[in-house]
Formats: sequence, C-alpha cells, structure tokens
Amino acid sequence: MSARLLRRASLRVARAAAVLFTVALGAAALPRLMPGSPALAALGPGATPEQVAAYNDRVGMDENVLAALWQWLTDAVHGDLGRSLLNDVPVATELGDRIPVTLELFLTAQIVALAVAVPVALRSAWKPGGVFDRVATTGAFVVTAAPGFVLGLLLIYVAAVQMRVLPATGWVRFTDDPVENLRHLVLPALTLGLTEAAVFTRTLRVQLMDTLDQPYIAAARGRGMSTRRLLTRRALRPSSLPLVTLVGLGIGTSLGGSVLVETLFAVPGIGSLVATAIAGRDFPVLRAVIVVSAAGVVAATLAVDLLYRRLDPRIADARR
Repeated sequence: MSARLLRRASLRVARAAAVLFTVALGAAALPRLMPGSPALAALGPGATPEQVAAYNDRVGMDENVLAALWQWLTDAVHGDLGRSLLNDVPVATELGDRIPVTLELFLTAQIVALAVAVPVALRSAWKPGGVFDRVATTGAFVVTAAPGFVLGLLLIYVAAVQMRVLPATGWVRFTDDPVENLRHLVLPALTLGLTEAAVFTRTLRVQLMDTLDQPYIAAARGRGMSTRRLLTRRALRPSSLPLVTLVGLGIGTSLGGSVLVETLFAVPGIGSLVATAIAGRDFPVLRAVIVVSAAGVVAATLAVDLLYRRLDPRIADARR
C-alpha cells in the first residue's frame, strides 16, 4: 500500500472514529437533555427517593457525561451494552434478536424499490413528457407526498381485509417458517420499498435525462445501438451515482421509517424497539441503538465511496 493510500485510509478511520465518539457523547447526554426529571417521567410522580436514586444510577445521571460515556464504552468493548430498564434483559440480547428482523425488512424494501425505480426511470427518461412519463412522475410525487402510514393502511385494506391473501400484522422468523416469514414480510416491505421507489425514480430519471443528452450517447445512437443496450450499458451506469448514495444513506434514514412501519405492522425489529424505549424512557436501549445505527451509517458511507470508484473510475483518478 502506498503512503498516500495509507494516509487516506488513516484519515477516514479517524473521521469515522470522531463521528462515532460525537454520537456516543450525545447519546450519553440524552437523559440530561430532557426537561424535568427523567426518573419521575419514567417511574411516575409517585416514585420513592430510593427508586429515583436507583434509576439515576442505572442511566448514569450520578456521573458527569464523559465519565458515563467512558464507563459505557469500556463495558461495550466487552460486549456489555447495559440492561433494559423496562424488562431487565441485556441490551445486547435485545439488539441481537431485533437487528436481523430490521435488516431483512430493509434489504427486501431496497430490492422492491430498485426493481420498481430502475425500469420506470429508464422508460420515463427515454421519452420525457410522454404519457408513461407523466403518469410515473405524478405517481412518484403522490407517493412521496403521502405519509408512509397511509400507504401501509391502504395495503392492509386491500391485501389483508378485502383480498385476505396476506396477514395484516405480526411476524414469523425465517428460521421458524420461511413461507410464513415471506407472507408477513410482503406488506411492510412494500410500504417501505414503494415509498423509497418514488424518491429513487425521480432522482434517477433526472440523471438519466442529463446523461442521454451527452455526445457519446448520440454517437452510440448513430452507430445503431439498440435502445435497451443504450440505456442499460451506456446511460444507466454513469447515472446511478446519486442512486447509490440514496441506497447507502438509506441505512440511516430507514430507521426513522421503520419505527412507523414496524409499529404499524407489529414487526419486532429495531424500529418498534425504539418506539417502546422512547415511550418508557429506556435510555440504555436508546443509547445502544443510536450508536449502533451511527456505526451502520459510517460503514455504509465508506462502502458507497468504494462503490463510486467502481462505477466511475474518474473519481478514483481525481483523488490520486
């Protein structure tokens, strides 16, 4: 590895560490940022002084923020993320049970979003202003503007209430029953996936229209290249950089969407865990989720940067 590459890699690692430390510091300060007493908000106004003291000790309110953060990081290195205040189980166990559920939902939603967005954007960009383009653009705008729960309720009404082909709520793990897992996965994955597909479609369509105006596209048309080959081999790859960014950053933004979707469909993932933790002032769970989510976003950002270099070698050349 050259000195420049080593220096660049070291800089990225340092930036990632700084981001994670800042996020962890904010998560440690979370109980102190709440107005009033977090203990009384969680335990109720009838809590005894002994109960308040025990609660403050468990969330680190008796220490300064840096001391509480250092203690949490020291324990986290050994796999101890604390214990839930609501059910008194290890937070690491809670995350280990729920992260696979959210990952399955997220990955399936991304597949749905890309499967819808890419062909729709290709056809819309090929004939902008046509009937298909106007319908697709309007549909994408409507889905983007509508709250996610509206689409979810509509899917429940059609597929679960009227057609009765899919369950409205609940979850079955893949290891327990793959078929039932798929049936329970369809509606929440469609809710997340179609919402993201609308954003993907609008972004990719704009990029494709710009690419199709480039001289090398006109040259390829002049050589008689077929429309399908022109779109998929010449136009799609250079136009997909913003789409890659959206997919990568979706790891972070999907948590906000999954809170609503997982609650609506009773999916036992990270989103529903966050909703329960917020309602119950379960700060150890919230702290762990915030830090783990930030680590996922940092890792996704690095992966997107590497994928950029594969899609457009000019980026790698420009940074040498």
